[in-house]
Amino acid sequence: MITMNDIAEKAGVSRSAVSFVLNNRPNSGIPEGTRQRIIEAASEMGYRPNQLARAVASGKTRMIGYLVSEPNYEPSWKTIMGALAEAEELGFTLKVLSVTRETFVERVRQCVELRLGGIVASLLGGHHVVFEEANRAQIPVAIVDPGLAQPFGANILADDAIGLTEAIAQLRALGHTRIGFISSGFPQLFGGVGDIGTAREFIFSRVMQEHGLQVRAGYVTYETMHVFGPQVEAEANLQSVFAATQSLLSHPEGRPTAICCWRDETAMVTIRACVEAGLRVPDDISVVGFSDLSASRFFRPPLSTVQSPWDALGRMAVRQLCRRMEEEFSPDPSTHWVPASFVARRSTGPAPR
Repeated sequence: MITMNDIAEKAGVSRSAVSFVLNNRPNSGIPEGTRQRIIEAASEMGYRPNQLARAVASGKTRMIGYLVSEPNYEPSWKTIMGALAEAEELGFTLKVLSVTRETFVERVRQCVELRLGGIVASLLGGHHVVFEEANRAQIPVAIVDPGLAQPFGANILADDAIGLTEAIAQLRALGHTRIGFISSGFPQLFGGVGDIGTAREFIFSRVMQEHGLQVRAGYVTYETMHVFGPQVEAEANLQSVFAATQSLLSHPEGRPTAICCWRDETAMVTIRACVEAGLRVPDDISVVGFSDLSASRFFRPPLSTVQSPWDALGRMAVRQLCRRMEEEFSPDPSTHWVPASFVARRSTGPAPR
């Protein structure tokens, strides 16, 4: 096995100089030419760092934990793939841990016991528990939550306002002034204080005002999210979106000419409800989704949607986490925005006359 002593002998430097360079320690005072000579010697000799020894010495590994509530959900695994790619480029290993209500505390403590260098959390609430456990062990945390910032750690947020502003601007250019919104009625899990649907509803109202458009009373409706078993949950959520759509279509002041939805799944069901009500999309009514799931481009008609930057969110989370890992531990919050965008497809068209 090649050691640092071997590299020091080949490069003609001290072992301490080799240690400084190969461990990327700052403020070493080693000249750039010497540093390059050490790196070249290590590369020629096929040196591989002993990560276990590093972990014993520092108390931390070059492994990042990724806690996720919904690993099978497309936005979740797209974010995970972005985090994985960034971790590999930076020389870290990503360990994904699925979290449920029952295993939540156990998973967080597992991250501490594994001496992880940092934790990325993408959860349905409960981020404060992650912070409390990680803070005791002085493990930095990055939180991926497209809707809500937390008062600790590196907060990685999608700037949904950018994409929704583009969507409203396109609808207005197409002549739409009566625009409705279907929001979520998501239950608070793990002690959460809000949800992404509510956050997007707030942005919708603000963007409408910025464009000089009125959000009419009753033009914001809610689906009711249910979480009591996959079979019942799917059917109940389906009927909930139908009911929310029908309340807009039967509005006493006239139906909106366009409907924005807080997620793509809701928009797809909304289109189905409109068609069953005898309306043509987009000739009679336009529909906009949120997320850009893979299925949205193959739907009939292909769904116009706000495109969430899932891959970029995962990459940003790992990048900011690694930055914190290189600095003296601090629980102080920071916020990092990743812009969303809008992709126009065939579910939006000119407002009917």
